[in-house]
Amino acid sequence: MHDPPASESGPHVPRHLGRGRLTQPGVSTPPAEPVPRTIRLWYGLGSLPGGVGATTATFLVFYYNQVLGVPGAQIGFALLVASVFDAVTDPLAGVLSDATRSRLGRRHPYLFATAVPIAISFYALWAPPAGLGNDGLLAWLVALLLLGRLFGTFYSVPYLALGAEITKDYEERSSLTATRSIFSNVGRAASGGLLLLVFLRPTPEFENGQMNPEGYHHFAILFSGIALVALVASAWKTRHAIANLSVAARDAPAISALRGLVGEISSAIRLKAFRAFLLCSVSKHIGWGVSDALGLYMATYFWHVGTEGLFIWGVGMFSGLFLGFSFWRRHAVGREKKTIYILGTVLYLTFFCLPYVMKVAGLWPGQDSPLYFPLYVFVTGFLAHFFQAGTSIMGGSMLGDLTDLDELEQGRRREGVLFGAESFGWKALVGIGSLIAGFTVDLVGLEPGMAPEDVPVELSNLLGLAQGGVMTVLMVVALIFIRQYDLTRARHREVRDTLEARARENREST
Repeated sequence: MHDPPASESGPHVPRHLGRGRLTQPGVSTPPAEPVPRTIRLWYGLGSLPGGVGATTATFLVFYYNQVLGVPGAQIGFALLVASVFDAVTDPLAGVLSDATRSRLGRRHPYLFATAVPIAISFYALWAPPAGLGNDGLLAWLVALLLLGRLFGTFYSVPYLALGAEITKDYEERSSLTATRSIFSNVGRAASGGLLLLVFLRPTPEFENGQMNPEGYHHFAILFSGIALVALVASAWKTRHAIANLSVAARDAPAISALRGLVGEISSAIRLKAFRAFLLCSVSKHIGWGVSDALGLYMATYFWHVGTEGLFIWGVGMFSGLFLGFSFWRRHAVGREKKTIYILGTVLYLTFFCLPYVMKVAGLWPGQDSPLYFPLYVFVTGFLAHFFQAGTSIMGGSMLGDLTDLDELEQGRRREGVLFGAESFGWKALVGIGSLIAGFTVDLVGLEPGMAPEDVPVELSNLLGLAQGGVMTVLMVVALIFIRQYDLTRARHREVRDTLEARARENREST
């Protein structure tokens, strides 16, 4: 691919879709006014279904293993296959959306087209037909994971790229990322809370409500509908921003973009800052793959927490996140994003992972102690996620800043390429975490349907070490990589000044 001519005009976009003027194809806009609050909020709404999906990552392995009886290793393999498939489609979605020319711009056609398929595939994942044996359930799981990941990719990559385009201001980009994170965690909190308090509450038939298959089914009906409404509303209400966004060049059709896919990704990886961010992201997500897949096991068999206890822990976690989003959004102004990212990761690692090791070593209060449960909620829930909130905001904002540096190097906007390549990197390997979790469940001898009181201490300790130990190693590796990220605040300001000067020259020459 080559840079589009600076004088080429983009496709016509009706003026009723937004105020402002169309930009040069694939080139930065001039300095923009602050993002209107309505656009910010409706854009953030689009991340709510992703938060619901994050909740399902915690419950999915447990549901198919303990409730439906599929061996853990087979589930881990299914998740690995889905992750690799998902990884391959991410850069494809990014390159295609970068090259898309339409009346609705580069991103919105994908946001509208994927809403219904995402909702349907989400429901079906939790509602396998009755009478399927082990092989049938495994095939159903693989098929629905692949379909869900495919549609999810062609939504999420253009959606994230859209956020990097809506604003290019260093500080405001963090604020937009914080809004996106808040809505995502509202989805996580609402879905997790309703699962535990409503759909999985204990019944005479299921004293441990987490074993009730109907609860998962009813949960899927409600949240597939919520996801559909949120995705369509977000796409519809943000369409007014289209007129202010970059457009694809006429001489860069989608088929040409696909042919140059490897070259596009390779050129992105040559950026030192992007390479550091990518490797950090990969390491973190492998760790989170283990944590998500083992999360419900940890609560049930390691911490011996029931449905109500899980809900209380969730209240602590989301309190930490939402207070953290507010705190870090204010205190990040005037500070280096990398510094906050590293600080948040170190403190998250300390408060989330260390308690597992402490409990195995006998350094945690005993289960009969009045401090046992409150300390578990406060440390692993509230404190850990208060600091994780800072990392979440800074990570998305740092990747957005990298799209500006990439434009300086390449001469065109490639948000889809960078977000797709970053997603490819961690999704290709995050399934390893699920695979590790699946093998762990099988190797320690945890049988489907096993009651918490029947699990030996040695077995639960092995689960705890798998959670705390593996997460610690992978988070430390992530910290080593992110230290190489060299896009500072001052450097980003230089990049933006250069791009804005180029934009002025282009306008004056046309």
